[in-house]
Amino acid sequence: MANTPKITIAPKNFVIAILVFIGIAIMLYLGASLLLPLLVAALFATALNGPTEKLKNLGLPKGVAITIVMILLISLFSIIFIIISWQINIIVSDWAEIQNKASQKITELNQWFSKSFGINPFRYLSESDFTNKKMRSFATGMLGSAMTFASQALITLIYIILFLLQKEMFHNFFKKLVRKEEEATICVMLEESSSIVNKYLIGKGKIMLILFVAYYIGFLLGSVPYALFLAIFAALFSIIPYIGNLIGGGAAMILAYLYSGAFAGIMVFVVVSVAQFVESYLLTPWIVGDEIDLNPFMTIFGVIVFSSLWGAPGAIVALPTVGTMKVLFKHIEGLEPYAFLFEKHS
Repeated sequence: MANTPKITIAPKNFVIAILVFIGIAIMLYLGASLLLPLLVAALFATALNGPTEKLKNLGLPKGVAITIVMILLISLFSIIFIIISWQINIIVSDWAEIQNKASQKITELNQWFSKSFGINPFRYLSESDFTNKKMRSFATGMLGSAMTFASQALITLIYIILFLLQKEMFHNFFKKLVRKEEEATICVMLEESSSIVNKYLIGKGKIMLILFVAYYIGFLLGSVPYALFLAIFAALFSIIPYIGNLIGGGAAMILAYLYSGAFAGIMVFVVVSVAQFVESYLLTPWIVGDEIDLNPFMTIFGVIVFSSLWGAPGAIVALPTVGTMKVLFKHIEGLEPYAFLFEKHS
């Protein structure tokens, strides 16, 4: 074998790169309460900039256009919240019946496992005191999460409004970071990043709406209990890549099985499976397309990293954020290999 020159890596640069990576990860983790609402607001402001500009082109002042867009956004989330609250109230009123039927199903499962395998994996769930304690603990945790979400949502809305109002200032700020001859590159970077965020978030919104309609019709045809709530629940969780469909569909299937039996659970499984197949191979390529253009490894890795740092919200913002990172790497000299690592290859 012919002698080949060895690759030279400066130890100092290597150590600096590792420390920078660790420092960024620590900053993102510790600064979640500050950085996450800021990032979510930036992504939503980017997606809402298009409708805002269209209203401005109709002759409306910037403030009026932003107000209309924000009212529509808040109204949309308020409608979803009202419907979910209404459905939860119905479930709560039927809770005694749900608990009774669930206990029967758990007892049946315990007996089947005990007879087939000699084990009793659900024995703790069949104990009412244990179950009640767990339910109270779960309810307390949900209440705390709801309060945190409400405060974060308010901060995020304020950030969105400020981003939309001060869009030109931020654009000029990015231009001032580079030399005069590089300003055109900054404009291209901002345009490509905006396209990625718009295509992903708006496309995901359309897909969630289609999935909701498909779930609801399928659940109604299968006589699945609480069809409206389960359809909304499963559709909303689909915004989390990969694991969202598993969480939303799995929870819907379990509730349907515990309340109405095996047929309802199987119907949920079939409807969700068919809908997810259609989403993966038809809806996503058609509506979202290849705008983000990330390879499968970086897609999954990005979701895992951001969900580890920020939980479910991190998983939601992972793909548009990683897609924007790819754009930055592609246009910054010396970082092109990292952009290549992110891109999809045949």
